[in-house]
Amino acid sequence: MQPGIYPDISNEDYHADAGISKTGLWTIHEKSPAHYAYAPRKEETYFTFGEAGHIAVLEPETFEKRVIRGPDDRRGNKWKDMQAYAEMEKKLLLTASDYDAMLIIRDTIHANPRLNQIIQSQQSKIEHSTYWIDDETKVLCRKRDDLYRPDLAMILDVKTSASAHPDAFTRSVVNYGYHAQEAFYTDGGIASGQPVEAFAFLVVEKTDPFLFALYELPPAIVDEGRAIMRKSLSVYAECEKTGVWPGYPDDVQELSFQRWAYRLTDAPQEEAA
Repeated sequence: MQPGIYPDISNEDYHADAGISKTGLWTIHEKSPAHYAYAPRKEETYFTFGEAGHIAVLEPETFEKRVIRGPDDRRGNKWKDMQAYAEMEKKLLLTASDYDAMLIIRDTIHANPRLNQIIQSQQSKIEHSTYWIDDETKVLCRKRDDLYRPDLAMILDVKTSASAHPDAFTRSVVNYGYHAQEAFYTDGGIASGQPVEAFAFLVVEKTDPFLFALYELPPAIVDEGRAIMRKSLSVYAECEKTGVWPGYPDDVQELSFQRWAYRLTDAPQEEAA
């Protein structure tokens, strides 16, 4: 794959393509290079709530053409038959309740004039795949923006979540590396000639009443995410060079525990610096 911006790569082909993504780098950071290199890749399915949510929010006019309303549940031959049909037609299959939820999410989001204007603009670039060579490590990187507005120099990333409350999403940022995603996507856009001056997360709840919220991250936490990506890129580049993908350390390690773990005994006192 040559560096550049590709508007027509399918989601399945993108995830199977060459180049390191934020997800791969986050796996190296959170687990180990061995987890990235050797763990079986999860197969893409046609039953992804999040993927259907992206279609409902970002390409609402295509939802009925690309998503099938299935049976009430995934049990029995009725679901298997619908599943086979969906795979043949290369469409997403949802349970009836999930499908109906997506219609409500679509209508709720686009009833908001500000969001509708951002998403439905002719300037919007939806799920374009970007490939670039990292200057420092010389490895091929890739990303897939949910929505990019070149006229606003803005990326909008859509997340479906159990809760869009700010406290819940703050935890999600740290747990799932959304701060690292913003840094990686921003840097990749700049490296590819698409400046990014604004980055917003649209968080949509998956259950009734399907509320949503828009968030931006403070620069300090994005810098933390960037440091994580830089470190993981260096590790990835070294592993590619040597062909060695280490797991956990071989030597014995002593665990450390937070004070809350000590319930029936006193926690050790921290030594003075």
